[in-house]
Amino acid sequence: MIKLIIFILVTVIPTKALCEQTWQIVTENFPPYFSNDLPKNGWLYEITRAALITQGINSEIEFTTWDRALKLLEKKRKTAILGAFYSAKRNEVFYYSRPLARAHTGIFKRKESTINFDGTTQSLVPYSIGKEDSAFISQEFTRNTELAITSTKSLPTSLYLLQQGRIDLVAGTKEVGKYWLEYSTEVNLDKNKIEYLLPDLATHKLYLVVSQSNYRAKEYLQKFNRGIDAIVENESIADIMKKHNFSNEKITEYINFLKEN
Repeated sequence: MIKLIIFILVTVIPTKALCEQTWQIVTENFPPYFSNDLPKNGWLYEITRAALITQGINSEIEFTTWDRALKLLEKKRKTAILGAFYSAKRNEVFYYSRPLARAHTGIFKRKESTINFDGTTQSLVPYSIGKEDSAFISQEFTRNTELAITSTKSLPTSLYLLQQGRIDLVAGTKEVGKYWLEYSTEVNLDKNKIEYLLPDLATHKLYLVVSQSNYRAKEYLQKFNRGIDAIVENESIADIMKKHNFSNEKITEYINFLKEN
């Protein structure tokens, strides 16, 4: 009888633990994709959470600075980072999921100012440029040592300095910058004074990444990718996006993006 009880405990407990596995996800606030100020922590996190649930995995998310998020993952104190751009350097230490979304990086200016921008970083050399310290704009932007960069703690801070005329331009993510101009609670921004310049400097895909030092990293990403397929097939992904006020056209466009990637 004692042996039978021990056998049951040995076989049942691991199964129970697997079903109750919780991923600890970390990232920085990156609205409108994900943020602790958004409903359900944002549409992209809700999709991530729903995908994991199909695999019997719960998730929790912590919002912090980007540098701290990287350190937490490298030290294996978190399971994954949500929303990483691809870079050759990061590819050496992280495994990437399938692409989850797109973001565009480029230049913001004051509407009243005249800026001679032709789409290249070299055309930005005459100007002072604000940029969040940890933000990645493009490889060309990073390599150009002639650029006059003012590092700030956040994109809203950079936009505020631009609004006040203390810098000429801001380099950042278009979607995030436009969100902050509309809803910023960090600084007093006037969206009517600032505009985004085309063309974009770069287009990036957003990924969920896991440290290569985690021996289960590839297994984790396989499960996550299967979860994305599952919520596309059962159409729950469309229901999530509708709750976040996406149009039917945008939902179809996004689902096609996932299928293609």
